[in-house]
Amino acid sequence: MVDSKSSVKDEAFGIIPILQTNGSHEYLLIQHHAGHWGFPKGHADPGETPLEAACREFAEETGIVDYSLIEAVSFSEHYGFTREGQRFAKTVTYFPAFVHAAQVNCQPEEIQSYCWVDYEAAIATLTFNGAKQVLTAVQDYLNRQAIAEA
Repeated sequence: MVDSKSSVKDEAFGIIPILQTNGSHEYLLIQHHAGHWGFPKGHADPGETPLEAACREFAEETGIVDYSLIEAVSFSEHYGFTREGQRFAKTVTYFPAFVHAAQVNCQPEEIQSYCWVDYEAAIATLTFNGAKQVLTAVQDYLNRQAIAEA
């Protein structure tokens, strides 16, 4: 029996897709069928590492397989929600990746719509504050890398 007062831990893993265009960055946002905008993500299958789960879900949801992960960095969001009277404490870990083409083939069972947008438009479009905070951290990271390379 599950105590309705305790939270069940839930983990998901995703990719923050980044397209470099003329020295700036665009981000791929997806609209889930529930209506909210976010990043591609999902749960790990048995035996999968977090990174393997993120990459599989990204390919399944967007059809994108040509990308380069930004090694050794990840970003997380934490939030709670209730489903059917049960409380959940969710952590989503995202791995940023540079995609090599803008073509997207959305999985119709999971994704209602998508858009490639710059940082300001992404912040305005993302539904939840946790995703906005993750995107801000990714943008800050990319800006610091650009300064270090200059």
